[in-house]
Parts: sequence; C-alpha cells; structure tokens
Amino acid sequence: MRVLDIPKSGKCGGTVWQRNRYCQYSYPAFIPYNPRSHQQVKVRGHFSAVSARWRELTQEQRNLWKAVAKTKKSKPRLLQCGPLTGFLLFMKVNVPLVNRGLPQVDLPMEYSRAPQPAVSSPLRISRFDQPPVGPVLFLQANQLLGDWQVHPQECLAGQPP
Repeated sequence: MRVLDIPKSGKCGGTVWQRNRYCQYSYPAFIPYNPRSHQQVKVRGHFSAVSARWRELTQEQRNLWKAVAKTKKSKPRLLQCGPLTGFLLFMKVNVPLVNRGLPQVDLPMEYSRAPQPAVSSPLRISRFDQPPVGPVLFLQANQLLGDWQVHPQECLAGQPP
C-alpha cells in the first residue's frame, strides 16, 4: 500500500493506492473527520487506561501473556499474518472488557488457574501417589475387517492426568 504524504495545511492533493482481494484501486487522499464525540473520547480513554495497566503488570504476568500470545495469530491483512506479542494480546482481551464495563484480567484465559500438583518427595514414604478423581473416557470400538464377529474383544482404556 502506498500513501502519499498529506500536507499540514489540510489540503489534499495526493492519491491513495490500496489492494483488496479483487484488485488494486485508488482514491483521492483525504483527512478523516474526527468529531471527538463523547463516546469516541470515552473509548480512546479506555484504550489508554488498558495500555497504562500493561506497565503495572509484574514481569511474570507479562511473560505469561507473551507465552500465550505466541500461540495466537493476527488476522491476515495484506496477505500477512503472524504471532501476536504479549502486549497486543493483552490489549485485544482487555479493551473490549473495559468498553463493556467489565474488570480487566491480569492473566490470559488460556493460563491454567488450577493449583499445580504436589511434587512427591522421597522423604514422604507413607504417601501413596494416586491419580486424581476426574472424567474417564470409555471407548467401544468394533473391528470392521477380518473375524471380528468370531473373536470379540473388550478393552478398558484410560488417559492419565
């Protein structure tokens, strides 16, 4: 995309060239109208507040946002997309929350808030390590080839936590 410089006097004489999925097109350059309405100022204030909140996070919290952001991709624009940064994911999650009047989140939703399992110690001999109680998957399958009707088999399979 090529955008010509717009003079500071407010007069436009340039042309803007853009490309969409069908073709390349152009239109005269213009200065967009900025009414500075109450709602517009309010939303921009929310954006600024969320941006300032990023600077208040601890380094551990920022590292979690960065780790989760590496798994997310941006929307394809001009045939390009890539992984988000931690800051961009933080903004993407929290700005809509603030715009709806909801509290911001400090950690990404993908981060597991469940307590980490205790590490077994060789000094604790009396303790038995047992898998936690949880959902179990039962799977029944029928063999479609060979002698499946002559020799049926049952199996119990489980997935460790």
